[in-house]
Amino acid sequence: MFDKRVISVDLGNAYTKIIEGKQIRDTVLVNQAIKIKTPDNSVENGKLINKEKIKNFLNNVIKENKIKSKKVVFTIQSTSVITREMILPYAKPNELENIVKNEVEQYLPIMLDDYVIQFMILDEIKEERNKQLKVQVTALPKYIIEACLDIIKDLKLKPLALDINSNSVSKLFNKGLKINDEKYSNDKTVATIDLGHNYINVNIIKDGKSLFSRVITKGGKDIDIRLANSFNLSLEDAERRKINNYNIDEFEADDITSSMLNEIVNNTIDEWINEIGRVFQYYMSRERNFKIDMIYLYGGSSKLKGLENILAEQ
Repeated sequence: MFDKRVISVDLGNAYTKIIEGKQIRDTVLVNQAIKIKTPDNSVENGKLINKEKIKNFLNNVIKENKIKSKKVVFTIQSTSVITREMILPYAKPNELENIVKNEVEQYLPIMLDDYVIQFMILDEIKEERNKQLKVQVTALPKYIIEACLDIIKDLKLKPLALDINSNSVSKLFNKGLKINDEKYSNDKTVATIDLGHNYINVNIIKDGKSLFSRVITKGGKDIDIRLANSFNLSLEDAERRKINNYNIDEFEADDITSSMLNEIVNNTIDEWINEIGRVFQYYMSRERNFKIDMIYLYGGSSKLKGLENILAEQ
């Protein structure tokens, strides 16, 4: 897809991730991978609330890291992005677009003119003589798109795509993919869980398609705030202590500080697991043969030592 170098930018509330790389046949070559703190009060829930600050910030990162690529892909995560699954009458692609817009207008509580509507066919359903389509519809607010385009234009870059995080991750799960040295099979249904700073994004993928995605309004910052309040720390120090000191596999009962820290982190993780469980249960209520074969964790809070064991047990 990308025979020349491309920049991918993920503007998060807490951190911005920038990748420079290109694709050669079935291999993606990463030239640079940068993670840097997002300027305070500039991004909130996918909304770019201070475009000038973000523009200057990205411009400095690009110059300091000597990034020469001009083509750019932006990815975002926001609770204002709406995704819905719809069963629609079978139609040709050029007719389907109008059908989707009519359905969205009737069933989603949005002003259609304020959103860009995209859809993807998930499955074709055959019942006797009737054919229907299972379609995933995504509605993205125009103000997010326009803000990203303004920044790209000011930086003199060429926009290739704007995508939501869950959809961009699902594109990785194709034939021949290896994750952690294990080959992914298209027959498997996987859940990817992005344990971010402000949000947790649960994404269910099969056959390289994102079947279902939900954003949970909890994240690593919840632990940081609780540790900061309990130990009288700054949020930055609380985050460092969380990453460096928490390890459920090395719990020491006679260490009061470690015991208190572990209890705070474990209680928060239990809340996360309950919310993730609700997402799975909701999807199971709609899909009778639902089964997750594997779960992949990523995002800043996935670094918590022993977290994968707690999730596996649950």
